[in-house]
Formats: sequence, structure tokens, C-alpha cells
Amino acid sequence: MAFQSQEFYSDQDLRQNAVQMRRVLLGVALPSLPLLAALAFSLIARTQWLTVLITILWGGVLLFYGEMKIAPVLAYRRHLAEILSGLRRTAQGKVVSLSQEGTYKDGVFFDTLIINGDPQMDPEGERLFYVDRCKERPPLATGDFVRVTANGNYVTAWEK
Repeated sequence: MAFQSQEFYSDQDLRQNAVQMRRVLLGVALPSLPLLAALAFSLIARTQWLTVLITILWGGVLLFYGEMKIAPVLAYRRHLAEILSGLRRTAQGKVVSLSQEGTYKDGVFFDTLIINGDPQMDPEGERLFYVDRCKERPPLATGDFVRVTANGNYVTAWEK
């Protein structure tokens, strides 16, 4: 049997997240510029109904992009910062389950991994871990012995 392991996170992930954030902010700026110019025109022309219309439209654009594009990237950035700087601990045991459906926690999608640890080493019994859905899914099956390195309940590395 071949030994397998995988480290999920590195500083490269933070750099990729920063590039993605710049792209998203550019996506917000492009539709905002004509609206901002139209708003300036309506304010100078003192056209109240046009000012109100443009302000509502611009607010809708900002809310849409904020919730649909910016918020997920920021949530993942917070997740990465915590994972890369936090304390890690190791747990080991047999895989009870690795979910096929996602769980949404702290603005990030995860798969849930449950392992049943050795009662002498881990008095807690079954442990719940979250595996990042943006990363490659570990090839784990029920009954496999696995060693999980985690920050809190978030898996940062695994060994099989």
C-alpha cells in the first residue's frame, strides 16, 4: 500500500486570493464608473428624480456585487489567514464518513469528514472535521486509517 499525504494550504493561496479580489473589485468599478459619472451630471443639473434613480441603481449594483462576488472572496481570505497563522493539532483514526454534500460555514463551503479516533489517544471518540471544497478532495473511503492535521476543525493536511 502506497503512503499518501497532502498539505492543503500555502502562501500561494493568499496570493491567488489577492489576485481574485483585484479582479472582483475591477468588476465592481467598471459598472460603477458610468453610474458615478451620471450621478455627478444629475447632481450638477439638479435633476432630483434622475439623482434618486441613479443612486438606487448604483446601490443595487453595489449590493449585488458585494454579496455575490466580494463577500465570498473576503470570507475565504479570512479563512486562509486563520488557517495559515493558527495553531495546528493532529488527530488520527478510521474514517467514518466523508460527505458528498457541502456544508456552508463562516462563508466557505466544506465537506465534512468524521473520524473515529483511538479511545486511549482521543477520549472524544468521533471527531468532525471540515475539508475545504476549493481544494482537491482526499481519496478517503470509509474504514481507511487517516492522520489529520487541523486548525480547530478545519483540515490543513492529511496522511493515509
